[in-house]
Amino acid sequence: MLKHRLITGPLLSLALLTLIYFDNRIGSITCDCGVIFQPGLLIALLAMLVAPLAAFELNAMAKSAGIRCSIPILILSMEAWIATVYLVPSSIATASAIAFMATVLVGSFALSVICLSKGKELRGVISGSTFTVATAAYVAMGFGLLLLIRRDHSAWWILGIIAIVKMCDTGAFFVGCNFGKHKLIPWVSPAKTWEGLFGGVVTASLTAMGLATLSKTYLQSEPQIMLGYAAFLGILFGALGQLGDLIMSVFKRDSGIKDASSVLPGLGGFLDVLDSLLIVSAVAYWLLPK
Repeated sequence: MLKHRLITGPLLSLALLTLIYFDNRIGSITCDCGVIFQPGLLIALLAMLVAPLAAFELNAMAKSAGIRCSIPILILSMEAWIATVYLVPSSIATASAIAFMATVLVGSFALSVICLSKGKELRGVISGSTFTVATAAYVAMGFGLLLLIRRDHSAWWILGIIAIVKMCDTGAFFVGCNFGKHKLIPWVSPAKTWEGLFGGVVTASLTAMGLATLSKTYLQSEPQIMLGYAAFLGILFGALGQLGDLIMSVFKRDSGIKDASSVLPGLGGFLDVLDSLLIVSAVAYWLLPK
C-alpha cells in the first residue's frame, strides 16, 4: 500500500501543480459577449469533472448502508452547486446570491423525491432524498469555498491550503505508524492515534510557516501572514482536516466499507483524498486575510 501511495501521491501532486500554474496564468476571462469568467476556471472545471466520480462513491456507501440514492440527481446537484458558486458574480446583491443557492437546494430536494418515488416504491424516499441533497451540498460546497477563496487570492494560495492539509495527513501517517500507541477514536478509525494527530498538526504548522515565508518572497502582491498566525492556521487546518477525514470514516464504517473506492491505488477513492479539505475550506475562507 505504501509503495502505491508513493507513486499515486506524486503523480496527483504533479497534475495539481500543473493545473494551479495554468489557472494562475489565466486569471479572469472576459468573452466578446461580455460574460466574465471569474478566476479559478480550471479549478472549477476540475471540480465538475471530479463531482460525478465522488457521486458514484457516495452512492456505493448509500447502497451498502441500505439507503436509496439517486445518482443522476446527486451528480446534477453537485454540478449545480459548483457552477452556481463559480458563476455568480461578486457584484451581485447578497439576497440574490442566497436566492440562487436556495433555488438549487429546493430544486435538488424536489427532484430527488420525484426520482425516488418512481415505480410506486415510497419506502426510503425521505432518507434517500436527504442523503442525496446533504452529501451533494457537503462535497460540492467544499469545492465552492475554495473557488471563493480563489477570487480573492492567487491560485497558489489554494495549493498552499491543500499542501498544509495533506502534509498533516503525511505527518500523521508516518508518526502514527512509527510511534502511535494510543488510539484516537478506534470505533471510527482504528488506525488513527493521538501521537499521529500530534505529528500531523506539527507538520501542518511547520508547512504553513514555510509557505508564509515563501509567499513574502514570491507573492508580494498577496496579503502577508505573520509566522505566528501561520503556525496557528497550520495547527487549525491540520486538526480540521483530520476531523473531515473522521467524518468520512463514519460514513464508511456505517456502510461497512474500508475505502470509498479503489480508483486511486494506495489512496482509495476521490472522497478519501478530498474529505480532509471540505471543512478546512469553510474555515479558511473566513480566516485568511483578504
